[in-house]
Amino acid sequence: MIELKHLLNYTLAFYMWLVLGRAALSFFTTDRKNFFYNMLYIPTQPAYRLVSFLPCCHTLTIVIGLFLLRYAVIKLL
Repeated sequence: MIELKHLLNYTLAFYMWLVLGRAALSFFTTDRKNFFYNMLYIPTQPAYRLVSFLPCCHTLTIVIGLFLLRYAVIKLL
């Protein structure tokens, strides 16, 4: 049985890799008709909308936030 701590850690890690994948793919295309970009765009858009008040560094802010959440989950739970 997977503990809650492991489930949260894996979920946050997966989401962090989705954000990094979207950032990497945005160097090549930002076309929403592209299947791969759209596959990464849809689940990560709420996180980008959450930090839209920042003038720059959206991806870096999201990744650092997810990393800190993962650390908190591992240490505190």
